[in-house]
Amino acid sequence: MADIKGIWGDEPRRDGEYPVAHIVGYDGVSSITETTQNLGDYGIHWFHVWDKDGNELARMNARYVASIQFEKAGE
Repeated sequence: MADIKGIWGDEPRRDGEYPVAHIVGYDGVSSITETTQNLGDYGIHWFHVWDKDGNELARMNARYVASIQFEKAGE
């Protein structure tokens, strides 16, 4: 199983702007997890961004995430 190292949102497509990024080790991010919210006949996939104290810093819907970077567990 691979750990998530970073997630990036869509490119805003405006000059001088960059996509939203959450990367483990930067800006207090200690881990990124994923869950699926079951709504009966469909589900919504979420990425959760956590700090070292267990506080959720951000949550991104999987449909908004443009790129995911993985690393092998333990590396």
